Amino acid sequence: PTAQWTATAAGCAVIGEAASPHIEAAAFGRITDYGVKDANNMGAAMAPAAADTLRRHLMDTGRTAADYDLIISGDLGKSGHDLLLTLMMDAGVSLDAARYVDCGMLIFSPEQDVHAGGSGCGCSASVLCGYIMRLFREKAIHRVAFMATGALLSPTFSQQGGAIPGIAHLIVLEADEA
Repeated sequence: PTAQWTATAAGCAVIGEAASPHIEAAAFGRITDYGVKDANNMGAAMAPAAADTLRRHLMDTGRTAADYDLIISGDLGKSGHDLLLTLMMDAGVSLDAARYVDCGMLIFSPEQDVHAGGSGCGCSASVLCGYIMRLFREKAIHRVAFMATGALLSPTFSQQGGAIPGIAHLIVLEADEA
């Protein structure tokens, strides 16, 4: 149930100085290794890095999750999504499931049997450039925290029983006032 299906997708965005939305802030991730060794549970390998990046971003900016219309992770899937919520709660950061979404869960429909959801950079790129940008154009959202998640997976190291470290970088996209 923790396995994910690789999403073959792409997305591209050019955001200039006068763009709306524009990049309002960024937080660089740190490599985080919780000792997860199961290559079929990539969400668990990457969720600690996403939680660390999001927690540090909120502390650095003095914001709360409520200051964002959406907080979006890249490709944690269902199990990683749920783990991120737990890690944030354990860190004392309130993050509700209605405000936090994961591209790996959004890219496939609920009717598709993809276990925990989608995996791979195609998830975040295509969901951001399609679904999320459409929400900005429709003025349904104003500010989002978007985290690209990734695993530093070496198949050889993993086959030898090595852990899978994760990393997550965050940007804040903000639309100009209408």
